[in-house]
This record gives sequence, structure tokens and C-alpha cells, in this order.
Amino acid sequence: MPGPTAILYATVSGNAEALAQLAGERLQAAGRTLVVHNVADFPAARLREFGTALLIASTWGEGVPPPDAAEFCAALEQSGTLRLPHLRYAVFALGSSNYKDFCGCGRRLDENLERCGAMRLLPCVVSDTKFKTGFEDWLRRVEARL
Repeated sequence: MPGPTAILYATVSGNAEALAQLAGERLQAAGRTLVVHNVADFPAARLREFGTALLIASTWGEGVPPPDAAEFCAALEQSGTLRLPHLRYAVFALGSSNYKDFCGCGRRLDENLERCGAMRLLPCVVSDTKFKTGFEDWLRRVEARL
């Protein structure tokens, strides 16, 4: 089993945090060593310490990260400086399809992690406001891949 798991969330209204906590409870009950953090309190370079990262990210407004996630997201965009070839990851993106850049924050996190050399466990899942069923399916698929 490669390294501990980081479950990271970027949230506006608290939905991503609640989902991250649920994922943490489920994976911990299955015996995984993990941490759950808001990306606001987690420097992107710290991803080097983990074997797996699960990101649950809300999009704020027209495709941008939540205000307190901006620094983390910007660090990943500078993919030339952060190399993560050892890292496996999956992204669950939350947003509103009323916006043109639907789930833009989560989709860009997924793309930027790949550019940093990380290995995608499964394709990024985008979800509108009715996200519970999609999240359960995503989490089941993540568990199966781990």
C-alpha cells in the first residue's frame, strides 16, 4: 500500500468539507492511514508526503476556486515546479451547471495534478447541486482502486 492518503477539500458552502469527512470516515474504517484537510491549510508541496490524494473541490462563481483555496490551486498550476510522479489521485468536482465554467476549479485541479506527473486513479467526476448519488458512486470506485 503506497503511503498515506490525503483527503483534501476546497469549499464555499461546506458541501465539499462534509463529503471529505464522510470519505475519511469510510476509508479509515477500511484501515487506510489518512488525513483530511482544507486546502487552505495544506501547502501543495506537502502532496510529496502522500501516496494518494483525493480532492473534493467546489467551484466558486464563474469557474474559480473558493477564495481560501486560491493559493493551493495556483501552486498546482505552476506544474513545472511541483513534480508528483509517485502520487495517485482522484477528483470529485462540485459546481452549478448554471455557470459557463461548470466545475472549473475541480476540472483544473485534475488537469494540473496530471501535469505535475501524478497518476489519475479515475476520471474527474463533475457534479451539479444534486451530488450525493454521484459522490457515493465516485467513492465506491475510489475504494475499489485503492
